[in-house]
Amino acid sequence: MSDYRMDIRGSIGLSDYSNIYDYIGVVDNKDNFTITVDNCGNESIQVICKMLSDSDFYIKDQGYDNQGRYYINAYKNE
Repeated sequence: MSDYRMDIRGSIGLSDYSNIYDYIGVVDNKDNFTITVDNCGNESIQVICKMLSDSDFYIKDQGYDNQGRYYINAYKNE
């Protein structure tokens, strides 16, 4: 089981969604994946969560950390 992390600084643009999708493809079954974003709205969070669920990820935890960044902790189902 591996741990993957993606940190997105600033606003999320179309290229960021493409990068997230590409990164999702690297994560294997039973691997953990954490995405942290600095500046995003609820719509962006919903899109990322939908991308993860459509790719067989289970979201374990999500919310704001102590620095005000939004995080999503997920793992890929078998």
